[in-house]
Amino acid sequence: MLSSGSARRQKQRKVLLMGKSGAGKSSMRSIVFSNYVAKDVRRLGATIDVEHSNIRFMGNLMLNLWDCGG
Repeated sequence: MLSSGSARRQKQRKVLLMGKSGAGKSSMRSIVFSNYVAKDVRRLGATIDVEHSNIRFMGNLMLNLWDCGG
């Protein structure tokens, strides 16, 4: 018998961050998912390629996050 906690299925979603260079895609990702406090925007360099990460968000939601360079 499954407990109520293990009976929950983990939801998966794909998130694609796209936009012009310098628009703030990587900064938004860092602020929302890494608890980054944006005091100095020059600290984050430009994303050259595509950065992929798997992030657990709000308990049972797994995000496949793709951050594309502008």
